[in-house]
Amino acid sequence: MSYAAIGVLSFLVLLLENHDILRSRDDAYSLPAWRTYRRFLLAVLTYYVTDILWGVLESRKLADALFADTTAYFIAMAVGILCWSQFAVTYLEEENAFGRFLRAAGRVLAVLVALLSLVNIFVPVLFTVDEDCVYRALPLRYAMLTVQILMLLLISIYAISAVRRRPDAAEKRIRYRALALFGLIMDLFLFAQLWYPYLPLYGIAYLLGTCLLHAFVVIDEKETFKRSLAESEKVEERNAYARLSALSGDSLCVYLVEPETGRYREFSASAEFEAFSLPKEGADFFAAAREAGRRFVYPEDLDRFLAAFTAEGVLSEIRRSGIFALTYRLAAEGKPSFVQMRAAMVEEKEGRRLVVGISDVDVQVRQEDEFARRLAQAQTQASVDALTGVKNRNAFLNAQEQLDKQIAEKQHPEFAVVILDVNDLKKVNDTAGHQAGDRYLQQACRVICEIFRHSPVFRIGGDEFAVISRGSDYGEIETLVKRVEDHNREAKAVGGAVVACGMAKYAGQTGVTPVFELADKRMYENKLRLKGGEEANQTQIY
Repeated sequence: MSYAAIGVLSFLVLLLENHDILRSRDDAYSLPAWRTYRRFLLAVLTYYVTDILWGVLESRKLADALFADTTAYFIAMAVGILCWSQFAVTYLEEENAFGRFLRAAGRVLAVLVALLSLVNIFVPVLFTVDEDCVYRALPLRYAMLTVQILMLLLISIYAISAVRRRPDAAEKRIRYRALALFGLIMDLFLFAQLWYPYLPLYGIAYLLGTCLLHAFVVIDEKETFKRSLAESEKVEERNAYARLSALSGDSLCVYLVEPETGRYREFSASAEFEAFSLPKEGADFFAAAREAGRRFVYPEDLDRFLAAFTAEGVLSEIRRSGIFALTYRLAAEGKPSFVQMRAAMVEEKEGRRLVVGISDVDVQVRQEDEFARRLAQAQTQASVDALTGVKNRNAFLNAQEQLDKQIAEKQHPEFAVVILDVNDLKKVNDTAGHQAGDRYLQQACRVICEIFRHSPVFRIGGDEFAVISRGSDYGEIETLVKRVEDHNREAKAVGGAVVACGMAKYAGQTGVTPVFELADKRMYENKLRLKGGEEANQTQIY
């Protein structure tokens, strides 16, 4: 009877530790691997029953009953190894050749042991029980147990090798090692069982092994499931936040749409939106919304609305950037009012849903438009010379930066820089006053703008201007510079503003600065000659 005590204790411990798995009442154990583990535990419980009965029957010397129980005992052992191999392969989620071999080997072993146990009833090949209730093991019993030892060893090797193969090994390393250690514990005690058949060593091995699995695999998996569940709850919270994000601004209405079918229902709608809203539910959201758009979208925005708001367009933009947004105007009592439609995809319990919200953004858009207008005005003022109305030095530096970028990117821009300097401005200021000097400078500027009418003109100093010629002006740059020379001859004759000029073309230099410096050098040479009384057409200014 003392032999049976170990089995009873092991049976109770397994029931207490694994009651939630055996009763299938915890969602944490609903995965296929745990259904297989449940079958394994049931096989172990069956083995414990046969082991307990063996001790009782052997103590009472019931030979025939002991023979029948021993037959069931060997079959229960083999079924346990079969279930263990299936669980290990399923849990590791590796349906490779080795895993398939272990599954097949477990089935073959179970069938073989069952057949040998049945044969043993008629022809002793595994064991005998004599009339005195003495159990004797036969050679084939040792061979069968040796095969089981090898089988358990292979499963342990398979589990420990997963630590190297699996990308999630760092997270599950302890669990995989626990699986491997279970098989080694079983092997150790089963090996001892070969030599001590009257000791409950295999039952002790199951007791230690299942406790090990519960401590390092079952509990760990349950904690992982709880974390996953908590993360799912966070996802639900994020879904709610996504809905709120789709309703930024003063919400007018919200619709929930099935993306696959287009079926929709109204989630909420404000009273002021009733005149524009769709039916409370329908079969084709996009068709209904486009039809309503034709009646209520402001005429100037209708074509843009219809082009952007299609099922394909909305879903494509959401896949690309996560959200679809479209701002347009509704004709509210004959007046245009800005609204924004936003759509986002969320995961609901019943599946994916498209959340579409329409918000009142009229005040916001008008404020942004006013701000943009003022900003553009300020930027224009910051880049315009107040006296002449042409671009200033800051604008020239920005233009130079853009050209330098193109040169650095090997785009080989075609351009020429023209530097112009108004002669005798200081003399006019000193003799006739600054107002006369300003008019003199403005007169010179008008001449420059008239000649280089297709190029930006910049005032880069008190009496100095720069022109960046591209396109048609660049193609006729020599002709335009000659027009400056012609003007200077006429201006000298009538006392007008004389403008010294120098030009240089970009010819592969490292940037704009070398071109500017060459044009500036030529301008000063031309200026000296003009002041010296030489004719402009005798001066190399390009």
